Amino acid sequence: MTFELAASSPPVIVTSAMMAVAALVIYHWLFVRRARRAASGPDAAPSSKKGLPDVADLSRRVAALESAASRALQHVGFVRFNAFPDVGSELSYALAVVDGLGNGFLVTSIYSREEVRTYAKALRGFAADKEVSAEEARALRLARERP
Repeated sequence: MTFELAASSPPVIVTSAMMAVAALVIYHWLFVRRARRAASGPDAAPSSKKGLPDVADLSRRVAALESAASRALQHVGFVRFNAFPDVGSELSYALAVVDGLGNGFLVTSIYSREEVRTYAKALRGFAADKEVSAEEARALRLARERP
């Protein structure tokens, strides 16, 4: 997916960040919300004796939460860089956002004096669906190494 913007347009980094946030919201809505619904089904209601849940019920609920947490976006790697030698200030960047299983997305914005291009790549198991640049690989490595 490629977007082209004129270099004289309002802050491009803000626009790119908004696109990244939109992608996060869509991912959350599609995957995490569905997993939460499955975990909070009719069998997730606590059994009670005097209003207190039993240990088996709590263990089952904790296991469901741990399973859902592995699919929540939780690792972020961000790298700023100069894409071209004549453009300073490290206005280009690569952003990797993944869940505990390494599934997520990679957004790269390349800034030049004439235009800005933004690319998005899907990630599955910490691997991209397209070839990655050195900066993208570094962002992905940072996301993988962060606890």
